[in-house]
Amino acid sequence: MMTHKALRSSLVATAVAGLCTLNSGCLLMLSQLGNGGDDDFIEGDDVRLALPSGVSMRAGDPSEIRGDVYVIIDNTIKDTNTWVTGSVEGMAAIYRFLDRRRETSTDGDWRVYGPYADDDGRDLAWLVKLDDVEGVQKFELHVGPRDAKSVADVDKLLDGELSVDQNLRSGGFNLYFDTIEAHPEMKNEDDSLHTFSGMIHVTFERDVDTQRKQIDIKFDDFQVLYQGFLDDDTFFSDETYNYRTEDDGSGSFHLALYGQWDDWGWSGPETEKMVLDMAWTPDGEGRSRGQILEVDGVGDLKHGDLDINECFVSDGYITWRTINDAYIDEVPDYNIGEESVCVLGIEALPG
Repeated sequence: MMTHKALRSSLVATAVAGLCTLNSGCLLMLSQLGNGGDDDFIEGDDVRLALPSGVSMRAGDPSEIRGDVYVIIDNTIKDTNTWVTGSVEGMAAIYRFLDRRRETSTDGDWRVYGPYADDDGRDLAWLVKLDDVEGVQKFELHVGPRDAKSVADVDKLLDGELSVDQNLRSGGFNLYFDTIEAHPEMKNEDDSLHTFSGMIHVTFERDVDTQRKQIDIKFDDFQVLYQGFLDDDTFFSDETYNYRTEDDGSGSFHLALYGQWDDWGWSGPETEKMVLDMAWTPDGEGRSRGQILEVDGVGDLKHGDLDINECFVSDGYITWRTINDAYIDEVPDYNIGEESVCVLGIEALPG
């Protein structure tokens, strides 16, 4: 499917940016020192996404394949785990470490730690603000120039809160990408090809006694501009990324993102909307759909809107797959099976 490379490149860029903010300089040192401790604190599993049974490695009939949409969603989930889980685990570890130490100063009710000069020698300094109100741990992460002396000299990179109420863990955080651009030394060589703007708001809730979990990622004027050696690509979104699992193990996934999907020559430089949806049963059987849509007459898809539908068994192998008629001449052998084998109808999809 032509969208795979383009979608992954945009999400990987986001992941790298999110990770470098929490795993750089002195903050990496602090997170390593802070590992372990309070079992009631937020943990990686609280925000980790997964398909029903993951992608199994069992040997099978060579004719068995996983669908394009299934593979894209699986890779998107893995990319998202990298920076969402990394952000939460990193911030939780930093909170544990600093919460047991005397603050550098105070700012109202906030305890302020730093600014600390970056351990890697870059022109960066890091500052953390913590507060605890009735069991809700609030945090802010700031970054500024290496000679920063106070809160006034740094910019907010991330803020959020974490809480635990018996078996229910919840929280959220905001990641401000404009701050990354204001301090480009946070970027590594690969990131230097990307320009970020806007913010992402992540919220999550998990019942540790069941399989119920929900994770929402709201894009707010979020944009990634990739400036490559051969061409440029832009990806942006004001939509929401949703992941749900219920008590019985059933679940759903939804993501919408605008971008340029021209890797296979089925689209030109215009921007279209990609929509990915999936739903699955407690047994892990399910249905997925991938669409690339022209919006308000904008787009240059070769044959208009693209629509791929799939059904799969619990290990992700497809039982049915179809592409809309407008594109079947491009891939005449694409359609497989009959829709009657699907355990879920299209109405089960969240989009």
